[in-house]
Amino acid sequence: MSTLTTAIEQQLRQNYQRPIIKTPTQGIWYTGADLLEDAALCRTSLQQQAVTPGQTILISLINLTTLPALLLASWQLNLTVQLTPPTATLPQLAPQRYAAMVYPPAQMQQLAQQLNPTEISRLPLLLNTAPDFAYFVHDLAPKLTTATPPALILAAGHAYSLADLKQAANSPSTPVIDIYDFETGIRPLLATLLNLTPFTLAAG
Repeated sequence: MSTLTTAIEQQLRQNYQRPIIKTPTQGIWYTGADLLEDAALCRTSLQQQAVTPGQTILISLINLTTLPALLLASWQLNLTVQLTPPTATLPQLAPQRYAAMVYPPAQMQQLAQQLNPTEISRLPLLLNTAPDFAYFVHDLAPKLTTATPPALILAAGHAYSLADLKQAANSPSTPVIDIYDFETGIRPLLATLLNLTPFTLAAG
């Protein structure tokens, strides 16, 4: 584990019963315990699917309350997270590019009808923050090819290491506006998780 993931996990444990994150549509609050349970379930599932350090998980979500747990689980496994804003059009599955893929539920259901079950599997998880959550895992995704893969890649192609993210997280907490942007999304999200100021996470 990195110093960033350790610090986030410690904060969540210290705020185990405290409401931390709220859904913008339903107004439901989730506690540190909810996020830790979700992160543990995601991490265990990815490990069971033999997703290995250095592989990439694509995350493209509308319900972003699941994102903190997904980020924590992915970085604890030393995966590269590629954040891509969801689109109205159905995305194309990128064969062998990603070890795991997360899309909005409606798109997951449509894409599931196109799967080759010998290569890609759909795995549902009952998360606190998303009861209808599911992800795809690619059995033939490439293994690690670089010595030090980035921890995060944004849609514009900018890549960040865990050290970069830890440094960015030391900034003061500000509102999360667009999670798919570094300055108005990722930086304030990480700063908020380390300071644990209750917040609402919505798509930009």
